[in-house]
Amino acid sequence: MKDPLSLLLERSGVAGSVFCRAELQEPWAVSTKGSGDPAGRPAIFHVIVRGAGFVRVEPDRDGAPSADEASWRSGDVIMMPHGDPHVMCSHRDEHPVPIASLAATPGEDGLPCISSGGDGAQTSILCGTVRFSEEAEELLRPHLPPLLHLQCAQGPAAAWLDATLRLLGAETSTALPGSETVIARLAEVLFVQALRAWLRDLPKGTIGWLAALGDPNLSRVLTAIHEAPEEPWTVALLARQAGLSRSVFYTRFREVMGEPPATYLTRWRMHVARRALRRGESVAEVAEATGYGSEAAFSRAFKRTVGDTPGAWRDARQASA
Repeated sequence: MKDPLSLLLERSGVAGSVFCRAELQEPWAVSTKGSGDPAGRPAIFHVIVRGAGFVRVEPDRDGAPSADEASWRSGDVIMMPHGDPHVMCSHRDEHPVPIASLAATPGEDGLPCISSGGDGAQTSILCGTVRFSEEAEELLRPHLPPLLHLQCAQGPAAAWLDATLRLLGAETSTALPGSETVIARLAEVLFVQALRAWLRDLPKGTIGWLAALGDPNLSRVLTAIHEAPEEPWTVALLARQAGLSRSVFYTRFREVMGEPPATYLTRWRMHVARRALRRGESVAEVAEATGYGSEAAFSRAFKRTVGDTPGAWRDARQASA
């Protein structure tokens, strides 16, 4: 039985890639502010190959939290899940140069390489992105913080992270057949590891399904819903999965998830439905796969939740594609 996070990543999907290398000499500071369209930005990650410094996130999203900051060193991974503008620097008081103003030259490994700074100690950074599917944008990304910092020397993933970074470095320094696919998978692995590190230290009172992963009772319920959305789930049946009384389960679910069980169940079913409709499955097939007794019942639920009929929604997606 797979855990809820694995099921979501498997059925929704994230796609990673490495896009450039940065070779920087102290003192240096670069900013990504103003580079790229704020809408639809991929997550950005930086693998610190060599050096030490600071990162400061400067969100420009509506309602985004205040800036986050962290210090990093060789072997760390820095990730901005929302693709927020940020400053990377060797010292906090350095004035940043817009990264868009730096010319990129082809490196020996085939990756574009940008350079900046003075004549001091060198920092080497591997930069990449993680793109989210439409479902992951809805179910996963909104729950993530502006900054994820995975430290190589801390936690149970330290040795595993070191091995992953070594593989990533080896793949980016060669042009072997299939290297792009390997690099993409390793980038996705880094994202999952950063996510795990953040989940281990979630503050008390955090609300949402990611917070529920740390509750063994609720995690079993999410696994059941994610694996079998077609089952005729009721609060009583879900409480049995959790090993709790109906009232205790309902109260805990609302407190941790921020919504009633039935609401989350419907949202997950609609997530499954949209994915199936994009694959070209018929409305009847999707209705059965999501636990609705008829096409009519499914269509009503779909329109109430998504705002359009299943057929019209699918046609609009196919037309835009």
